[in-house]
Amino acid sequence: MARRLKTLAKEINNLPGYTAEIVEGYCNTDRKIGRLRSPGKGRYGNQLIVKDLQGNVVLDHNAAETYRYNEEVERWLEDHTVDK
Repeated sequence: MARRLKTLAKEINNLPGYTAEIVEGYCNTDRKIGRLRSPGKGRYGNQLIVKDLQGNVVLDHNAAETYRYNEEVERWLEDHTVDK
């Protein structure tokens, strides 16, 4: 089971060259049925944004989106901490 985004953000902030912040994320849950639209109520959650030293976004993980798991951030973290 993956750790919480807050814990992952702290670990990413300890990496040299990266900064992580958590902001509120939103995902629209409207469904399109033919040419009509069925309105949904939407989902709110945490969004993890990781930037490099130049300010470029290298990872944008919105947990409010359906089928997004914190395990994706865990894999990104593994790829960037292992010496190659």
